[in-house]
Amino acid sequence: MKSTLALLLCVLLMVSFLMSSALADGQEALSAAEAEIGITPHTRPDGGPYRAAYVDYDEYLVASRQFYYILKGLEELGWIYPGRLPFSAEDVDTRGLTTEKMVDMLTKTDLGPYLSFADQAFFYLGYDDADLVADTLTTRAGKDIDLIITFGTSAGVFVSRLNLPVPMFDFSATDPVASGIIASATEGSGNPMVWAQVEPLPVFRQLKYYYSMCPFRKLGVIVYGDETISGVPDIVYAAENLGFTLCKDNIEEQPRETDEQLDAYYRLVAERISKMASQGINAFYLTVDLINDLTRLKDMLKPFYDRNIPVYLMDDVESVRNGGLMLISANDAENVGRFIAEVIAKTLNGAEAGSLPCVYSSAPGIYLNYDVAKEIYYPLDFEFLTICDQIFTKGA
Repeated sequence: MKSTLALLLCVLLMVSFLMSSALADGQEALSAAEAEIGITPHTRPDGGPYRAAYVDYDEYLVASRQFYYILKGLEELGWIYPGRLPFSAEDVDTRGLTTEKMVDMLTKTDLGPYLSFADQAFFYLGYDDADLVADTLTTRAGKDIDLIITFGTSAGVFVSRLNLPVPMFDFSATDPVASGIIASATEGSGNPMVWAQVEPLPVFRQLKYYYSMCPFRKLGVIVYGDETISGVPDIVYAAENLGFTLCKDNIEEQPRETDEQLDAYYRLVAERISKMASQGINAFYLTVDLINDLTRLKDMLKPFYDRNIPVYLMDDVESVRNGGLMLISANDAENVGRFIAEVIAKTLNGAEAGSLPCVYSSAPGIYLNYDVAKEIYYPLDFEFLTICDQIFTKGA
């Protein structure tokens, strides 16, 4: 039985690979006009570098990792001089660099003659006054800001609605179409200045993998804030198509800026988790932004593990290291970064951002916390372990 499950997962991974290849072929088959748009680095007409702004929601290491690989992609394309980035991929992980810190370092670094990051042009929508951010971007766009990079659903929606005269590039939004960042993933974004990376049905594909590993009858989900950001439409779709029942709880957005507010927030989450664990679920799906403090993660998940309930993750490899059971990630950060970098380069060479391909289907990566698997008697076999990208255990 276990060998069959591992074989099925391998088949699913192969299907995903074939999907990625087909989409890649489709992306190469651009119109003649698009194909003529180059990626060659160059300065602005006045001889200066293109100046970027960055908009995020709050601190999230997944954003930092993906942002790093976008920068590496721009480096590979020549828009950033080799060796000029002031941090490495290892720095991002070991030092816990936020995107705010990364952009601060980039503003102080000579990246070469083609690209720079504008001073005082980083914003966290979770903390900064939204009206002030909007006024600043509206005033500066087209003057000392030439492009805007945004992370996730909230930032993408916010900036796209400003209708700015400079291109914006959003990455890692759960569903850019459903959230209204773009009008379509395949027929143009609806705004020539707006582009957003699209990963087709990432949550559905992910839950299909988890379900194939160890089928569950009832899946628990606690959603923080916007349901679209947590992929709820896809979760409902997966429940309908795979045949499991969804047990969902919602937590409205809470103030989380001070230590006192954070403690109050995590007490609330702990209460909801304890209640969820007692409702007969067979698995729990940890969505984004529910537990961002990884030092609390393992203790927060204890009510599930006490009942041998597996905790599957929507995102973040570090959450596996710190106590989540498993992540089958649909985000190949390095190749996605190259894809986004090429879109930026083509736009700076004259292409309309909103007309460029948005879809990139990643081959999944598999990450497992072996200690948690043993603790909850999760069924594993050798074949599955051999296809894991990384296995975390004590001392790892």
